[in-house]
Amino acid sequence: MIGLAIALWALMLLAGIPLSRRFAHPESKKFAAYLLFVMIFSAVSAFLFYALFWVLETVGRTDVLANPLVAAAAMVAVFAPALLAAIWQVRKPPRRVRPPR
Repeated sequence: MIGLAIALWALMLLAGIPLSRRFAHPESKKFAAYLLFVMIFSAVSAFLFYALFWVLETVGRTDVLANPLVAAAAMVAVFAPALLAAIWQVRKPPRRVRPPR
């Protein structure tokens, strides 16, 4: 399960290159948008992945992930919100830093 999750995470990082270019705000730099996409996607997916495993271990039901359909549903439950959060952050306009007075 963890190997599959790491492989899907790496694929999403590669897919993040065209996604961040497509969804980036027009005023933001492309490389900065990609770095923001990677950071948000990685943080959210890691949090959701470990939260899901914590809940399953607390309940004592980690054996349900042996079923491929349940494992696929778990990956969708982890990566879909992470993808949406990353795209949402990339679409935001860059902040303007005001010079000190």
